[in-house]
Amino acid sequence: MKIGIIGQGASGVILALMLKQFDQNIDITMFDHNEKTNKKLLATGNGRCNLGNLKIYPYTYNSSFANNLIKGFPINKQRDFFASLGLETRTLENLVYPYSLSSNQVVAYLNKLLKYYKVKFVNGGNFDDYAVGSQSVSVSVKNKIYKFDKLVIATGGMSKSTLGSDGSTFNILKKHDYEITPLKVGLAPVKVLENVRNIENERLKCKVSLFINKDKVYEETGEVLFKKDGLSGIAIFNCSSMIARSKNSSKIKIVLDVFPDISENDLYEKFEKYWGFAGFSFLEGVFPIRMADFIKVNSHSSDSSNFNKEDIRKIVKYCKNMSFTYKATYPFSESQVTVGGISLNDLNNDLSSKLEKNVYFAGEVIDIDGLCGGYNLMLAFASSYRVFNSIIKDI
Repeated sequence: MKIGIIGQGASGVILALMLKQFDQNIDITMFDHNEKTNKKLLATGNGRCNLGNLKIYPYTYNSSFANNLIKGFPINKQRDFFASLGLETRTLENLVYPYSLSSNQVVAYLNKLLKYYKVKFVNGGNFDDYAVGSQSVSVSVKNKIYKFDKLVIATGGMSKSTLGSDGSTFNILKKHDYEITPLKVGLAPVKVLENVRNIENERLKCKVSLFINKDKVYEETGEVLFKKDGLSGIAIFNCSSMIARSKNSSKIKIVLDVFPDISENDLYEKFEKYWGFAGFSFLEGVFPIRMADFIKVNSHSSDSSNFNKEDIRKIVKYCKNMSFTYKATYPFSESQVTVGGISLNDLNNDLSSKLEKNVYFAGEVIDIDGLCGGYNLMLAFASSYRVFNSIIKDI
């Protein structure tokens, strides 16, 4: 059997290795317009390659179909598969990493396995189009035609075009009459209306709450990084995906609780005590000076050297409810995942196409996505496993 895989990212690479483990005689050719394989995986987990997560929440994925994929290939089975490749894993808190804690090492190792299994590579050329016949699928790349028994499209979304996903495949799929769920930016920094330029690069450990049309839709504790025009950090990335998933998001607020473990009354007592001997400068014993000044100004406390108790109450209230108005999400080039993609309406449960025979889809090109924390790689691997099981039924 000859199989073509468009895309040399996580889902395509893992599918190729699953098929070769099953039967080394399967003829596999992988295509990518990048010169290097698995380029996006290099950036995963800040270079440590966060492969998965032991905990999954109801809101982790965007659909019940995505949850179903994970149930079919849960993290323990994924780790068993990696072990079968000789790739040991470890956990740090709930996050699953390779034992080497190195994305570079993982990519190099997987590439060696692909070469060992004699997987063929065609790199540096755009995927032009494909044609489905009665018994085969023809692929056009670099003005050359390749014929396969089955074709798997695993080209990713539009996020991080420098790492390989530029969204060009969706234009081809539209010509084949596929429905594309609108593509939106996920897992990215957000711009806010408030002026935060003076605290650019400052960081706060806090509880982050996302309100859409006055309803709290998401909450997470983590670190927030202030940019010159907005907010960043994992909790903010997750908020951006929740915003992208929302169908009605005209009024959006992100609220930070800088002291999530202290009640408002207890915080007031602390600040009143500090004020008693540090006066106007007491906030500088708690925050960096730029952040202290930002809090003084935005809490609307007295602009003088003489604070009173009402000023302290204003500061406490602001620290517990530091509110920012969502303006926009940063562009696809700054995002980690694409929300949207090939509509599930056009796919069978095994991720084969309802419109075309012998065509399959895997990974981020599909309208499935997850939050930060290894969840999207888990989804990529689970979709590969679903396609793998479908293909081997015909072998």
